[in-house]
Amino acid sequence: MIISSYAKVATKILKYLNDCYENGLEPNIGLLNANMLGRQYYQTLNMLSDDGYIKGIEFLDIIANHSITYPKVLKIISE
Repeated sequence: MIISSYAKVATKILKYLNDCYENGLEPNIGLLNANMLGRQYYQTLNMLSDDGYIKGIEFLDIIANHSITYPKVLKIISE
């Protein structure tokens, strides 16, 4: 499994969301996956959400595995 730093994973997630925003596209969180971004994927999404950079994600802990529900709206926050 790929191990990536928080900065690398966060940058990839935020860049993807920004590209969607600039092109008027709805983000598809299914395109961002742990295999592509490394094992810190879920932790990074959670941190970005906690820090107010993104919203629209609900996290569920399922017996030591991380799972997220696929949101209808996922976007970066412009404030």
